[in-house]
Amino acid sequence: MASKRKKKIAAASVSLVVLIVAVVLLYYFFGVVGVESKRVYSESDAVNSNINTGATVIDDNIKYQSMNGFGASACWWAQDVGGWENRDEILSYLYDEEKGIGLNIYRYNLGAGSSEDESIWVESKRTECFLGADGTYNFENDANAQLCLAAAKNMAGDDLRVSLFCNSAPVSLTKNGFAYCSAEKDENAPWISNLDASNYEQFADFCYEGAKWFINNDYRVTSVSPINEPQYDWKAWYNEDGSVSAKQEGCYYSKTDATALYNVMIDRFEGSEVDKSGCKISMFESGCAEGKGTTCAAYLDCLLGKGPKYVFENKNLRNYFDCVSLHSYWSSADTKKQTAEYLADKYSNYDVVCTEYCQMTGDENTGVFDLISKEENGTNGMTIEYGVAMADVIVDDLTILNAKEWDWWTACSYGIYPDGLIYINADNHSDIQLSKRLWCLGNFSKFIEEGAVRVACSSGVEDVSSCAFVNDDGSKVVVYVNNTDSNLTTILNASSDYSVYTTSADYDLEKTAEGQSGDVTVNLPAMSVVTVVMK
Repeated sequence: MASKRKKKIAAASVSLVVLIVAVVLLYYFFGVVGVESKRVYSESDAVNSNINTGATVIDDNIKYQSMNGFGASACWWAQDVGGWENRDEILSYLYDEEKGIGLNIYRYNLGAGSSEDESIWVESKRTECFLGADGTYNFENDANAQLCLAAAKNMAGDDLRVSLFCNSAPVSLTKNGFAYCSAEKDENAPWISNLDASNYEQFADFCYEGAKWFINNDYRVTSVSPINEPQYDWKAWYNEDGSVSAKQEGCYYSKTDATALYNVMIDRFEGSEVDKSGCKISMFESGCAEGKGTTCAAYLDCLLGKGPKYVFENKNLRNYFDCVSLHSYWSSADTKKQTAEYLADKYSNYDVVCTEYCQMTGDENTGVFDLISKEENGTNGMTIEYGVAMADVIVDDLTILNAKEWDWWTACSYGIYPDGLIYINADNHSDIQLSKRLWCLGNFSKFIEEGAVRVACSSGVEDVSSCAFVNDDGSKVVVYVNNTDSNLTTILNASSDYSVYTTSADYDLEKTAEGQSGDVTVNLPAMSVVTVVMK
């Protein structure tokens, strides 16, 4: 009798062990058992109920993301401006805190080597490369662009964050020898990456050596981004005469291509001297912010998901990455809410950075699409309407997506297109035109410092968006965006002495008021961005 009882106990024990092992394996491999801890941001009842009161409410107890800061890209102007006699003047508008807007992030393009490729129809979009066809490195290349970076560091200081990014692998590594995907006569031809898997290790070495070069030259390189907007085909096209043209450097990667490449990249970087310096590989920069059921989500699931389809390929990626990189193109506030919901549900422990945006003429979500459409000959969008619309996008990204970084696309631009903060002229270097976008971005970048923490805030005024931050030194910053044709006000209880800085049709990030602590009436002119700094 005792023997039977022992056998039953033994069988039950074995079953229990098998069940526990099965549960562990299911959880580990397929993510179907158990729930990982999620990061949940608290809500402020005081802020949420502050509707049309005419008074600003700030709840310091409700904290969100900690900021990297604000920046812009050096594509495709630095390789020219670096050799100009007024280089420092141009850079000062961007990186000098006194004269300019005090950006603290510099996005440096690791060029693919298309400098002699006349198929890229705009000459300024062709780049030099550090890697030669013979496999040797020459870091004297791209000299002018490096001079611009040096000037930015002189102005911003040693804490300048440098992000390196690639639009394409070097042409010596690509399948077709060009910095873009091959043209196809069949429009329905499948999209194919221009980088073969056999060259992944060499591409990883290129990114690594580029990062090491700048780090060894005393730059604070915080990230390297090898994949830009992989969900687009980046193909050249055939002209009527049979010749080929391309818009810029670029490379398509399928989501499994991206996963495989990142595994190689991480193997090259993780634990290295570059890694120990604080430089990480950035996750692919999605061309837009999208949620469930989208291409963006499909890439995220392949790179980070725990389902059975990708679990073996992406384990290293899940353990390595801590941030999702998104571009703000093609995304409305509603689209971003869907993105935020998707991320909160599946990937809440990953931070978000918004690393690129400009007001593309075909993007209906710019807030100035109607103005752009009326310009038969194109526009640079220099007026305050364009600056305020950009500021609305920034507030959405900071408050809906909890983005800890926000970067404009190209800091300086030629020609006619609303993609620049500053417009320059290759034929007349003294012809420098400063857009209202520049100063509106400064309403954020000049006062919200690296390490600043966003706190809950509401303007209490309909149609006035706002966000608030507390810097490491305890100073508070509130940014208001009045995207209406009416002069408005809000009452702010200033916790200390304060200063008000306004960008509008009449002001370019100028101090328009100051005073002591207490209830303050903050003037919000029609079509303006207003920043209040409490010391």
